[in-house]
Amino acid sequence: MLKLQKSILTVIILVISVLVTYAQFDERQMFAKGVEFYKQQQYRDAQKTFFIALKNYPNSQIQTALKLMLAKSYYKMGDYPTTRLVVDDFIAKCPRSDYLDNIYFLKGEMDFRQEKYYQAVEGWQWVINRGEDPRLKSKAGTYVFHTVDLYLSDREIAALDKQYDDEIFNGLLEIIRDKKLIDSGQVEQGEIRLGRFLDQNPYHFYADIASEILRKGRGSSVSSNTIVILKSDQEGRKEATDALAKGFYYAAYEMAQRDRQKAVKVDTVAVETDVLSMLKTSLDVINDRQPLAVIGPLNNDENTTLALLSKYEYFPFISPFSSQDGLAAVSPYTFQINPDAEIKGRFLAKYALEELGARTFATLIPADAYGISIEKGFEDVLNEHEAELVEKQWYYEDTQDFSRQLKAIRNKGFYIAFKDSVLGVDSTLTEEQLEEQFQQYLTETLFASEGRREIDSTQVASTGIDALFIAIYPEYVPYIGPQFAFQNIKTQLLGNEGWNDPEILMQQRVYLDGLIYISAGYFDPESWNYKTFLSRFRQQMQETPQIYHLLGYDIGKWMISHYRPGISRGEYRDGLADGDIYQGILENIKFGIKPRVNSQLNIIKFYRGQILKLQ
Repeated sequence: MLKLQKSILTVIILVISVLVTYAQFDERQMFAKGVEFYKQQQYRDAQKTFFIALKNYPNSQIQTALKLMLAKSYYKMGDYPTTRLVVDDFIAKCPRSDYLDNIYFLKGEMDFRQEKYYQAVEGWQWVINRGEDPRLKSKAGTYVFHTVDLYLSDREIAALDKQYDDEIFNGLLEIIRDKKLIDSGQVEQGEIRLGRFLDQNPYHFYADIASEILRKGRGSSVSSNTIVILKSDQEGRKEATDALAKGFYYAAYEMAQRDRQKAVKVDTVAVETDVLSMLKTSLDVINDRQPLAVIGPLNNDENTTLALLSKYEYFPFISPFSSQDGLAAVSPYTFQINPDAEIKGRFLAKYALEELGARTFATLIPADAYGISIEKGFEDVLNEHEAELVEKQWYYEDTQDFSRQLKAIRNKGFYIAFKDSVLGVDSTLTEEQLEEQFQQYLTETLFASEGRREIDSTQVASTGIDALFIAIYPEYVPYIGPQFAFQNIKTQLLGNEGWNDPEILMQQRVYLDGLIYISAGYFDPESWNYKTFLSRFRQQMQETPQIYHLLGYDIGKWMISHYRPGISRGEYRDGLADGDIYQGILENIKFGIKPRVNSQLNIIKFYRGQILKLQ
C-alpha cells in the first residue's frame, strides 16, 4: 500500500512539474520550443508541446501555425489518421490562412505515404493552382510529375485530365507522353516532340523538367566509374547501411590494388525514410553524378520506388536486403541479392523432399505478404512432387501464444499416423469411417491408461507428420520454441531465415535441437578465406568486420568484377545479369529461378548447440 501511495505521489509530482514548466511560457515561446523539438526529430515531444499550446491558447494569433506544426508532428510520427483529422479541421476552419498551401502539401505527402497516389496528386495540384509559396509550388510540381509518371494507371491519368483541364496539367501530360516514347525506345520521336513543346512553351511550369529529360538522353548509354550507395538515416537501419558501405569501400580498395583497370569511385548519400524526400535526393544524385549503378537502402517502400525509377532512368539498381516478391520484375535494371520469399520456400521444400525424404508436411506461416509468398513457393514444390500438405496454419503480427495452431498440427499428426496404420490393414475404409474410428481410438485406446485424459494430452508423441515448416521472425523464436517442444510433435522442424540468430538459438537449444533452416548468408569463422579477410580488413579499416561489412564486401567484389573502363549502364546491367556464380565470404550470388533475383541459399542445421552448414 505504501509503495502504491509513493508511486501515485511520484506521478502527481511529474504532472505538476510538466504543467509548471509549460505555465512559464506563452504560446509563442511554446511554439518555438515545439519547433526546436521538431528540428531535433523529437516528434512526440513536439506534438505534445503544440497540442498543449493549442489547448491553453485556443484564440491565439498563431493558432494556424500551431495547428500546422501539430499536423506535421503527427505525420512524422507515422500517425496518419490523427494527421488527417488535424488537416481536415484546418481546411474547414481556416480557409484563408497563409499556411493553407502548407497544409495541402502535407495532405499530399500523407496520401502518398498511404499509397493513395490519386489523392496525393489532388493535394499537390491545389498547391500548384492556388498556393502562394513559389518554393512549395515548385516542389509540388516535381512530386506530381513523378507520381503521375511512376504510380498512376492510364485510367487515373484520364480522370485527372478531365479534372484539371488547364494549361499546366495539359503540359504535364504532354511531357509524360513524350518521355514514355523515349522510354519505349522511340527516342528520336520523343525528343522531337519535347523540343517542339519547349519551343512553343519556353516558360511553362514544367519547362525545366522537359529540358532535363532532353538533356539526359537515354540513361542506358551513360558511361561512368561511379557507384552510389544510398544509406538510411533511420535509427536501427543506419548502422547496417553504414557497415555495408564500409564493406563495399574496402572491396573497391582491394580490387583497385590488384588491378587499376578495376578502380571505381564509391559515393555514399544519406537519404531520409520519407519516400518523397528519398526520391528527390536520388533524382538529384542520378542527375548530378550520373552513376554507373545505385545500391539502395533497407525500406520496402524505398526499394519499390527506386526499382521503378531505375526502369525509367536506365541505371542498375542493387537491393541488398529486400526479399520482396516481384521487386526485380518491376524493372529490367533491378537486382535482388537477398532471394525473395517464394524462392526461399521452393528451395527449402526441394531440400526436404530430395534430401530428407519427407512426404507429409504441415506449415505454420505469418499471415502477411512475406508469409503468403514463402508459403506459395513451398506448397508449389510439394504439389509438383505430389507430396501432401496435411495441415496449414497461419498466425498474425505480435502473436505470442501459438498453442491453438500447434494443437491443430499435433492432432493432425495423430490422425495421419492412425490413418496410415488402419489403411494398411483395410484400404477400403472411407474418410468418414476413418474419422469415426479415429475418435474412438483417441478416447478409448490411446489414453485408456491415463484415465481418458483430454485428446490433446501432450504425454503421447504425435508422429504422423514427416516435416513441419515454421516461418517466423527472430523475435518470435523465444515464444514458439518452448511451445513446439511442449506439444510433443515428433517431426523434422524446418525453418526460414528468421531462425538464423545464433544467440537466440543457443538460449532455446533444449527445444530446437535438430532444427534445419535456410539462410542467404553464412560464413565459417574458422575458414582460411574468412581469417585472411579478417586480418586484411582490420589492418586497412581499423575495425573488426561484422555481418553487414561482409555483405557489402561481397556485393562490392561481385559488382566491380563486372566493371571495365568505358562500360555503359546497359552493358553493365547485362554483365551483372548473365554472370557466372560469385562465391563470397558471406553470400554466393547467381541468378537462376527468376531473372535478377539471387537463387543461392544455404541449408543450416542447429545440432547439439552447433550451427552446421549442410548444403
